Amino acid sequence: MNLLTVWPLGLVVLATLLLLISPLSAVRGIVIATILALTGSLILLWLGLWHVPDMLDWWFYGVVTSLSVWGLWYSLPYIALESSQHHWSSRMQRSYWVLLLGFITSLIGISLIPNYLLLWVLVEAATLTSVFLTGIPGQTRSTEAAWKYLIVTEVGGFVALVGTVLILSGTGRAFNVFSYHPGVVAVSLPPSNAVLFGALMALIGYATKAGLSPFHTWLPDAHSEAPAPVSALLSGLKLSGALIVAYRLLLLTSPRIAATDIRFGWILLGLLSLIISAAFMVYQTDLKRLWAYSSIEHMGLISLGFGFGGIALIGAILHIWTHAVTKTLLFHNAGTVRLLYRTSQIETGAKNLLERTPWTGSLLVLGATAITGLPPFAPFWSEWLILTGGFQHSFSRLPAIIAALALIAVFSGIAWRLPRWLWLPGPTGLPLPLHQRIREPWSLIIPTAALGVLVISGGLLIPWIFAAPWHHLMVQLAGSPVTQP
Repeated sequence: MNLLTVWPLGLVVLATLLLLISPLSAVRGIVIATILALTGSLILLWLGLWHVPDMLDWWFYGVVTSLSVWGLWYSLPYIALESSQHHWSSRMQRSYWVLLLGFITSLIGISLIPNYLLLWVLVEAATLTSVFLTGIPGQTRSTEAAWKYLIVTEVGGFVALVGTVLILSGTGRAFNVFSYHPGVVAVSLPPSNAVLFGALMALIGYATKAGLSPFHTWLPDAHSEAPAPVSALLSGLKLSGALIVAYRLLLLTSPRIAATDIRFGWILLGLLSLIISAAFMVYQTDLKRLWAYSSIEHMGLISLGFGFGGIALIGAILHIWTHAVTKTLLFHNAGTVRLLYRTSQIETGAKNLLERTPWTGSLLVLGATAITGLPPFAPFWSEWLILTGGFQHSFSRLPAIIAALALIAVFSGIAWRLPRWLWLPGPTGLPLPLHQRIREPWSLIIPTAALGVLVISGGLLIPWIFAAPWHHLMVQLAGSPVTQP
């Protein structure tokens, strides 16, 4: 690791420090400068003028940076309206921006720092910053959600740390080696129960951070109470980042334990997540909580892709992008609904969206259609690769069938619930007449609509635009022990 590799990390840290000492009036300028710097780093990465440790880092950095730019862009109008509606103090507004940039810093670090222990530290940093962001509104429900998030995931963090130490020590890795591939692993070492135990602990610990079932209990409350841009980054980036760290770590164990032991854990957690999310989605009446359970479902799909291996692993890596961009659209859209209707609950007035707020309602239709995996939207292609990979091998055909049935149940649940937001007439007694249009601020609609373009085209265009790096990423994944059938 060197400074040339992590320079974007330094820029975001500098922006965070500037926010701490600058007047509140300077926030907009600092945030816009950060957006431009992150966008510039993506261009340099695309042109090959700057390199990251390996191609999986290249992929995840592109996902993190792209959606962080959108999160910052959307946060500018969102926080202005949120703080006006709920009378946020200057201190609360400053805290939001400092914590948000701290959150983004930790996510970028996950994609740039090639050290297993430091990756654990960065996942912890992402957890803590997002915990404080969840509780920043200061209301009873948000505070309770933040505490639940903290307690459950910190238990998982401790388990992940113990598992990491057992894996590193049991596979001959030095803790101070800043490389994924230092070449010090003795492949001829005999099977190790200690490494197997460490692998199970690491998988469980990071599964808790990623919200996989049955360790998901913190996730619906945290997603529904956090500010919308935070929910988007939490769902689209932090959850999948924890899974990537777990995947990298468990690759180390292949010389010491059987690959089937790793596969079974990924597949079991993936199936549980799909089944539990499908069971709960049909009962949701809050838009943000609905998409929270959807996040559990999609982390389950990524987990299945890691477990199935082969072409399913390629689908899982692609799904990190397709889920992130679609779920960012949906959480930003839910934030817009909450601002315009003062709620995202069906019972308290978030109804008849297509008639009263046609842009917001239409974007909800687009995002919901895409997230269910219908063609031709981006998530369809990655889900298809994951299921196809599952059907290719005899050991994974039954799990693939169960996953397909669970996806049908998820589709049915969303199709059943969504019309209640879109067409159900609103209650009487609202400040506005029943069918009167609500003004939709373009500052909120434009960044969400731009995400809609990526949802429609991104599943196919992204691998094509980045053809050479995508090819190198596929070659890297094909050489991983977990990808072998």
